[in-house]
Amino acid sequence: MDTTTTGTTGTTGTTTQPPRPRTVTWWELPVDDLDRAQAFYGPVLGWTFSPFGDEAGDYLGVSSGGELVGAVFRAPDAPREVGVRVYVLVDDLEAVLAATVEHGGTVKVPRSEVGGDMGWWAEVLDPDGRWLGLCTDDAPSAA
Repeated sequence: MDTTTTGTTGTTGTTTQPPRPRTVTWWELPVDDLDRAQAFYGPVLGWTFSPFGDEAGDYLGVSSGGELVGAVFRAPDAPREVGVRVYVLVDDLEAVLAATVEHGGTVKVPRSEVGGDMGWWAEVLDPDGRWLGLCTDDAPSAA
């Protein structure tokens, strides 16, 4: 992972940090329809998609901020039971919740406080009914 740093003199540089052991380094999201997944996750979370590996027709790499972070793959018969729960850090939770609804998803749990000054979270379902957690450190935006 490359990290850009700015020194006290205003100079910038890029350092490479190895992945941290015992942290999530890759994820895969089964979806019913790749086009629908791109139409939902692209605008809602700003993800971009690209063909990936030998299964390019049914498997797309997902990038966030220019970094490949995971994949979506066509698996219409995949069970929807909860397994590992993944939370995506967002800057403007209300905007992401609104985009979720706008692009065919459902807000399952609206903004909720974690407690102990640890931020806020929410739960959404994508158009296929699959769960996704959202979290933020930012206070609620003014209504």
